[in-house]
Amino acid sequence: MVEFRKMTINDYEQVFALWERTPGMNLQSLNNTRVGIKSVIDRNSNFCFVAEEQGIIIATILGATDGRKGYFYHVAVAENYQRQQIGKKLILRVLEEFKLNNIEKVGLFTVKDNIEGQKFWKHLGFKERSDIKYMDLDL
Repeated sequence: MVEFRKMTINDYEQVFALWERTPGMNLQSLNNTRVGIKSVIDRNSNFCFVAEEQGIIIATILGATDGRKGYFYHVAVAENYQRQQIGKKLILRVLEEFKLNNIEKVGLFTVKDNIEGQKFWKHLGFKERSDIKYMDLDL
């Protein structure tokens, strides 16, 4: 039976292994070390979740907010658990938490060649924005 719960830093080894197996995660673009992920969880503990079955983590979502807008990061579902609504259930959980915290808009990033991921998000109602181009700066 699949169970859903808040993510803790003690989940790090399992979640990172899942992310490494998930196409389109682009783990090199941010600090995804244990310290980096702990920072995300510590600042956004109500928005980070895992799904597990028999103690094995099979899905993750990192939700975060700047106080106005919510964001999704590292949404992943193990391949043999996909198409079972697990990812959708995690997303709905975070959306509910965002609403409880007066967050009215949610954004996310996908890798350009992650076509399956883009189809998934569009299926859930997310729309691609043509009015912005994302830019960043490494510090």
